[in-house]
Amino acid sequence: MDAVVALSTWGDLADSLYQNDTRHLKAVQSLIDFTGGPEERKFDAATRQVLDDFRAGRNLDGVVAWGRKRSPSSYVDETNARGIPTFISNTWHETLFPANQAIAHFGRLTVPKRLNLWIGDHAAPEGAGLTIPFSGPNLPVEEAFAWLDHHVLGADNGVAAWPAVNSQIMFTYTTRNDSETGQNVITEPAVREPRPSWADVTTSTERWYLTATGAGRQDGGLGTAPETGWKLEFTAGELTAATAVDAVITTGQAEWKGNPKQYATDAFDRRHLAVWTSGPLRTARRIRGVPELTLTVRSSADATTLVAYLFDVGPDDTARIITHEPVTLRDLSSGENRDTTWKLQAAGYDIAPDHRLMLVVNSRDQLYSDAHTDAGAGGSTTTITSTDDSAAHLVVPLG
Repeated sequence: MDAVVALSTWGDLADSLYQNDTRHLKAVQSLIDFTGGPEERKFDAATRQVLDDFRAGRNLDGVVAWGRKRSPSSYVDETNARGIPTFISNTWHETLFPANQAIAHFGRLTVPKRLNLWIGDHAAPEGAGLTIPFSGPNLPVEEAFAWLDHHVLGADNGVAAWPAVNSQIMFTYTTRNDSETGQNVITEPAVREPRPSWADVTTSTERWYLTATGAGRQDGGLGTAPETGWKLEFTAGELTAATAVDAVITTGQAEWKGNPKQYATDAFDRRHLAVWTSGPLRTARRIRGVPELTLTVRSSADATTLVAYLFDVGPDDTARIITHEPVTLRDLSSGENRDTTWKLQAAGYDIAPDHRLMLVVNSRDQLYSDAHTDAGAGGSTTTITSTDDSAAHLVVPLG
């Protein structure tokens, strides 16, 4: 093998489909459906057993082992030893193979390498360029072929001077509205930011502390000083309007074409989620990298799932999603506080001045398994607190 190009790819299949003790159910079902035909005709008995175990939430160590065996990250030492030039392309809002695991694999490569991150979801950037003849210029595909031309055919086409990372920043394109379709059309492409490495994407971090609700409002705040002793409660087990996507792939395709989903934040049902919002930002924020959230959690059930979403909220209270990520906590005792920290998916996003940063935590998203459905524990109470030993906070990467 002389070179690798991997588009909308996984670095670690196990982490793509099962991470933070949470199964990515919709991703697996979508992958099964894409292949067409009944499962018994397209998968052998061993594979069908893995799929059954995954869907049932059993023998997950075996499921992980099956995924690891099929993961480039398991063979990174061999890739490095052979010096195979590797080109990876993924999307910020990838629902099948979320970006963090591909970024982690990229970071371990010591070969000539390239990481492109694009607006949208699985295959939205390169799909038309690969499958639709005469669909017009397609930069994601053109760069992939340029990589192969250089590393396989020896073409002197500038690839040798490419920076290792080039990220397209959400939603920095310029659009106009098409009066016939009602949809936006991109007139100027989104900004791309080249960097010499993934480590150079994040240059600093900003810590936002979760604070208590204020007089006359249900929501907590995001502030610059630790605040402890408060709590926010919600009834777990319900889907809410705070959701990662309306549909796998198609929501991301709309993003790619200039029509990111708009969220009405007043439709977020506070009975089933918790919200913390900053004041209007005086200066813009350039979010670059992997946010991280730390909370203290209690549940009236012995397990709970939390899904964290980070939103950009405009002056009109409509929002766009920046990133999200679930985590499931098990073996809880009634009334026990559990400190938990987890990483959200990587983001490249500019927040304009006078916009607000909003953190939402709920208990279910259509993409994932959740402890409440698995255990029939809908209606349990999830309590989020901030303790003296571990003040609840959100770390936002900037660049």
